[in-house]
Amino acid sequence: MKILLIGHSVFDTFLVNEKASYSPGGIYYSARQIQKLSSYDNELFIITQFDNNTKEFFMPVYSQFDSSFLEEVSAIPSVKLVVNDLEERKEVYCNFPSKLKTEKIDFSVFDAILLNMITGYDIELDDLKYIRSKTSAIIFFDVHTLSRPMNESGERIFKIIENFSEFAQNIDILQSNESEFNTLGHFDFEYERAKFLLQKGVKIILLTKGVLGAKVFFWKNDEVMSYFIAAKEINNANTVGCGDVFGASFFYNYIRNKNVYQSLSFAINKTEDFLKEKVN
Repeated sequence: MKILLIGHSVFDTFLVNEKASYSPGGIYYSARQIQKLSSYDNELFIITQFDNNTKEFFMPVYSQFDSSFLEEVSAIPSVKLVVNDLEERKEVYCNFPSKLKTEKIDFSVFDAILLNMITGYDIELDDLKYIRSKTSAIIFFDVHTLSRPMNESGERIFKIIENFSEFAQNIDILQSNESEFNTLGHFDFEYERAKFLLQKGVKIILLTKGVLGAKVFFWKNDEVMSYFIAAKEINNANTVGCGDVFGASFFYNYIRNKNVYQSLSFAINKTEDFLKEKVN
């Protein structure tokens, strides 16, 4: 199976309850998880950028992928993430990213594509439409920071994505957290928004709910079905990367088994393992 990941790499500075630490981030978390789960019969590819100053943090993982689509740039985005226990994390960006190059890639050869909108500027709608037109691969799309345009200070602010229905028409599996989900059109209720997106063409919607767990929406017998799994309580204020690990785990399990329930359970368990690693 040929698996392709698409998304920006970023270098993270964490301020967790006012304590600073540093880490590779962005699509790195998705890539690390896919590489950990991958079996011998897979071929792994990644479209991302790296720079000379921070590549030592990323290459232990990226070197396990085919390097054909890696692009060296002068500086990848640097992100300061302010995390506490009481509110949605704040993200402030430096080094505005350039769009990832997708024009000359033969997408028809891939069986599954994971697209994580790490910065929100990774690709544009026309790029997604082009990818969809060239492949029958399962396309997994994490809304991520597409839901948070950048203001003049480099801070990300949640805002309704007015044309998201056009994105939805080109996506098989959609992931977002609750705050991101609220930006996917003007709706009063979670069910209404999920039904609209499914009607537009999305096959599966993953809605992560932080420490509570995660929910999945999908069509079955012409009805919108939903299924929720609660998460175990793990004491760790730094949850950065959890959504990426969750998404990558669901994506990988689903493309292997095509079972929504099993894949959701698998993703919850793998995310809990990731949180335990961070504690240790």
